[in-house]
Amino acid sequence: MKKRLFTLLTAMIGITAGMSAADDLVFKMVEDGGVTIVNDGRYDIVNQIIGYTKPGTTLCFGEIDFGNGDVYFANGAEIAHENPDMEGTLDFYLGHPDEGGQLFTSIDIKGTNAFQYYRTFRYNFYPEGTDGYVFPRGKHTVYMRYNDCEGNIKKVVFYGHELSDDEQGQMADPVYNAVHLPASQATVVNAEEFPETRLNDEGAFGWTGPGLMVKYSGVDFKDGKVYGQIAVVSTHGGSTNPDGFLELYVDNADSEDNMIAKIWTARDWRWVVYAPLAANLTKEISGTHDLIVKWTASTNLKEVQLIEGTPWDLDDNDQPVKVELIDEPLSPNAYGMHFDAMGGIENTVDFMAKGSDNLQFEAANLGYTSGGVVLKFNAVDFKDGQFTRILVDHSSDQSTLGDSTFDFYIDLNHDSYDDLSVLDGDTKLATVKAQGTGNWGDHKKTAGAMTSKVSGEHDLYMVFRTSAGANIHGVYLDTDYNPAGISSVEADNSAKVIAEAGAIRVIVENAADVVVYGIDGKVVNSLHVAGDATIAASTGLYIVKVAEADGHVFTAKIAVR
Repeated sequence: MKKRLFTLLTAMIGITAGMSAADDLVFKMVEDGGVTIVNDGRYDIVNQIIGYTKPGTTLCFGEIDFGNGDVYFANGAEIAHENPDMEGTLDFYLGHPDEGGQLFTSIDIKGTNAFQYYRTFRYNFYPEGTDGYVFPRGKHTVYMRYNDCEGNIKKVVFYGHELSDDEQGQMADPVYNAVHLPASQATVVNAEEFPETRLNDEGAFGWTGPGLMVKYSGVDFKDGKVYGQIAVVSTHGGSTNPDGFLELYVDNADSEDNMIAKIWTARDWRWVVYAPLAANLTKEISGTHDLIVKWTASTNLKEVQLIEGTPWDLDDNDQPVKVELIDEPLSPNAYGMHFDAMGGIENTVDFMAKGSDNLQFEAANLGYTSGGVVLKFNAVDFKDGQFTRILVDHSSDQSTLGDSTFDFYIDLNHDSYDDLSVLDGDTKLATVKAQGTGNWGDHKKTAGAMTSKVSGEHDLYMVFRTSAGANIHGVYLDTDYNPAGISSVEADNSAKVIAEAGAIRVIVENAADVVVYGIDGKVVNSLHVAGDATIAASTGLYIVKVAEADGHVFTAKIAVR
């Protein structure tokens, strides 16, 4: 990386002394954030990032106007990767890098010790005339490519001002004054419910779980104006859990009125990184109070910090998005194909393509799968053609599997399935959406409509077009289910959700916020309803969440025909 020092704007491009700096241009890595994935990456809905990147992953930021070189002067990226030895650059181009695009800047990055431990790396653009780089002027479609690196990316910012020398490179956490409350100063409130909870070798509460509470006695909040933020120093392992928070209360945790902060801690940190996670204090608290910490999921807690002022630049985007999972019902006519440790129960199953050498039948599922797996269910009896859909009962430790699918075919006859392009000319019998369920033990069923009527015995092929592994607990042939039982839902006689032809109707007695989710957990529509509202919806299964003004929330699952 060529060293880029702070240079006066007047020296670089001759800007007049009175010209003001432009606003920063911020791109968040969400589907509506203005960033397009060109190749090798996918949106993570829960964590609001782009993940599953690799060297060569390319993103497009659309058209950016650099003016006469006087609009943006630096850029940075917020990125995370578990390997601390990973190093490379994020290279930025004016135009597509494979179609003559010009390289105009690079950001040095390195691993951060965990996939959710985000660090900001930023640099000034290279001065005019730097070998191999152009200085950006005019309007260009901007691309970014991972060069010899990878990592989850949360944000990219183009700065409307030059950065000083101290503002370049990897940004350090802010330095601040705080009262440090180590875990050793707290006592477990409900020890009888959590007999195994104790301090680990790192001085943190370990062996925790939902509902655990610890108390710091007699914490002095002073006059209520000194402390603007509070932080927990914690770690979590495994995949992210959007329900995993530490809630902080004063005096007692019996009422949300006593809650002063709620911090998402259940991130994919592999139990390696202990780091402060901060939140703004929601209330001005003065005097001496007991401070209660309550868990909603397993998390190791080393310390609580009462922070003077507001040194942490907190982002609203730092909260998880809860994906509503679909679990479609089976009709009484369903025909199931399950697994045991020896293979298929109802039908023998052959591995036509294994994806990896670890693919295997486990006690009650098929595990260690990956994209590219091809299974053949031998001699499946489709009976007299009454089946109209295929369902897959599956689980995953990922919070979302993006656009992943399970594709089904019948009676294929290819020599090899190691390259799935051999299927390009074959007709799919069904496509079933794959869900990320958050953990291996939580399995759900999703369905795909059959494209044709099939009778008699046929070999059924299942193709994994998935971005990550998914345990398979069963595959079902089924008829259409009767939506009558789920097409209309009432809650406390105050609200009703009704499936109509091509629409969802919501009727409420009290004003309510309504959110409609699709089968993939993504938000389809959201609106405020006072009375009666009709929401256009295509054929499919939906989750409708109604949150009334008095705090009452209910969820309805409906099928639109």
